Amino acid sequence: MRPHNPPVVRWDESGFGPPGLHCSSCHGAENVEFVGDEGSIPGHQPWHLPPVSMGWIGLSIGEICEQLKDPERNGNRTLADIAEHNATDGLVGWAWNPGKGRTPAPGTQDIFGKLTESWIETGAACPT
Repeated sequence: MRPHNPPVVRWDESGFGPPGLHCSSCHGAENVEFVGDEGSIPGHQPWHLPPVSMGWIGLSIGEICEQLKDPERNGNRTLADIAEHNATDGLVGWAWNPGKGRTPAPGTQDIFGKLTESWIETGAACPT
């Protein structure tokens, strides 16, 4: 939830950056530590933003949950697709290896995938 530094604006729905300054201009296949400062530039192949329709800023937990289940806003994924995505996608997995200066997500990607499956098996309810 930190603003991008240096400032970069989203150009379109693609999530790959503005013309002439695609995400891959700075973000490579792996995290790169800053020289002479704390932190790192995140990296993964491919590195990109999610579509605007998947943004969570300003949404409640219930609204995020409903968005995750809505194929119109989740990349046309079924619940089974979401479970597979959470359990195996490399960019999702980056959250457990975010590089110097960032706190990894708790647990493991495997546990996250299993928790997603359990949520689905018990009805995929969203909080109100």
